[in-house]
Amino acid sequence: MEFMNSARDWIATGPLVLFFFLAGIELRAELVEGSFRKKFSFFIPFFAALGGMLLPALIYYTIAKGLGASTSAWGVPMATDLPLALLALSILSSKVSNRIRGFLLALAIADDIGSIILIALVYHHHIDVVRLVISALMIILFWKIAPRFPIIAALIALVAWGVFKGSGIHPTVIGVLLGLCINHNESKWLVRKITPLVNYLVIPAFIFTTLWIPWNLSLALFVSPIVVALIVARLVGKPLGIYLFGALAMRILRHKVIAGRDLFIVGTLGTIGLSVSMLFANLSELGQELNGALFGVLLTLPLALLLILLSAQFLKVSRIQERNQER
Repeated sequence: MEFMNSARDWIATGPLVLFFFLAGIELRAELVEGSFRKKFSFFIPFFAALGGMLLPALIYYTIAKGLGASTSAWGVPMATDLPLALLALSILSSKVSNRIRGFLLALAIADDIGSIILIALVYHHHIDVVRLVISALMIILFWKIAPRFPIIAALIALVAWGVFKGSGIHPTVIGVLLGLCINHNESKWLVRKITPLVNYLVIPAFIFTTLWIPWNLSLALFVSPIVVALIVARLVGKPLGIYLFGALAMRILRHKVIAGRDLFIVGTLGTIGLSVSMLFANLSELGQELNGALFGVLLTLPLALLLILLSAQFLKVSRIQERNQER
């Protein structure tokens, strides 16, 4: 078990950073020439992510308090796992519009960074500001020399990751920041090299090590207060928060970057959470309720996938009916 814990930590702080590096590259492409090229439009998915964090936490706290479960697990239903959300999206790729991926990417990155910073502020009492400043300077240096000296830039990125790793904030953040420094068009060869490694090795290893924990299952666990609170908070609060806050942001900024139906699909995709949610559970001092919290996170996964499939199918049928009526 100790070996699996070490492997989980190593993958989450090491190889998984490559995934977020690729996500950062793709996000920059969306900001420069994609859905968010209009001024301030990138605030829309960030605001939607905020709603997708606040509402699940509030719903969980309310239900848990009413049912007598621990209220300290309010952070568990907040987080979305970007690797798993994009994996679910790839399954639905024939049923959803292309604009969904860019919006989901920006939203899930904001969600992940927000969750990681929240963990650092609430549960980690020491943040090394010196390491953060050194990492920031190295990221700027990486940005300046990456186009001309890629090998030197790679070494700088590696050192920056090592420095940032001890800062008290999860190193996946620096993966996104380094990716944002790379021009998508200039790095297509790099993306082609890294993508198969991430898709076929890093992500499966990440899922496997995350699920490898001792489970103590019973029928009573399915209806325990903490499990019920977590499932309702995530499956209801997450899509509702993303949809309401995203729609409000588009109305305020007067820029419709995504259709209402597609925003709803993004909300359902946001219900997928695993590793960061389990991290929240382990840090929440739940005592005997920890097993229930971890089981609640696990049980939410198939329910979230079912919700996503049903939502996508419903919207597909709805579009077909509208087209038939127009004819």
